[in-house]
Amino acid sequence: MNDTIISFKEKRDELNSQVKQLLLEVKSQRDKLNSIDVKINDLRKKRDAKNNLVKGLTKKRKTIVEKIKEHRATLKQNNRETAKYESNQKDPEKLKVEIKKLEWDIQTRHHSIKQDEQMQTRLEIMEGSLALVKSHEKSSKKINKSRAKISDLEEELELIEMLIVDNNHAGKVEHEKLIVLYNQIKELKSESAPKFRQIKELKKQADDAHSEYINTLNLQKKQKESKMKAEIKHKELEKNQREKELKEKAELLFKEFTKGKKLTTDELIIIQEYGQ
Repeated sequence: MNDTIISFKEKRDELNSQVKQLLLEVKSQRDKLNSIDVKINDLRKKRDAKNNLVKGLTKKRKTIVEKIKEHRATLKQNNRETAKYESNQKDPEKLKVEIKKLEWDIQTRHHSIKQDEQMQTRLEIMEGSLALVKSHEKSSKKINKSRAKISDLEEELELIEMLIVDNNHAGKVEHEKLIVLYNQIKELKSESAPKFRQIKELKKQADDAHSEYINTLNLQKKQKESKMKAEIKHKELEKNQREKELKEKAELLFKEFTKGKKLTTDELIIIQEYGQ
């Protein structure tokens, strides 16, 4: 029986030891999974940040493209306006001097009516030319301003295009790293699955061995208790039987004593203890 108990105990302890070792291995894999999860969260944040930045840059690029279209349309309109004044290109300063000179001549000198009319007509023509020159200058400034804005916007657009390309690439790199980590998680989980099944089976075997160990201990205990009860009962029976025999002997000795038989000290003690 003791050998059986020892065998069950050793079996249980060995199975529990195997379970403990597997749990350590599973814990190691779980720690690796947790470490990978931290990396995944970090990479996901970086990737999403890149993707969100690309979305914002793409939206900004669209806005800039629309602005460039608007400024080009304005530039085209200004070019058409400027073309109307090209044939009237004259030195504005020279025109101003001539106009002042003519106005002074009209105001300070006496002319015939015909001469006044001719001079007035000439003045109007010169003032019209000056107005055209100013319109040309104004239109040219608008053209230059539109060209400058288009140039600035195109530079900004080029920079945004570069940022979009760079961040797209960076986002893809982060995503590829995520795929590698996801595959690592899949592999670790695949390795862990049979270990969990093995742990479950070993635990069941260990529990069964422990139950057998406990049942055997209980059986041994019951057997010991039964044996002890049987021994106590046997002793009581022997005691009762001995007392019965001694009582019968005491009664017989007493009869012999009353008849005058001389008894020994032991026989007298028997009469004293077991006699009526």
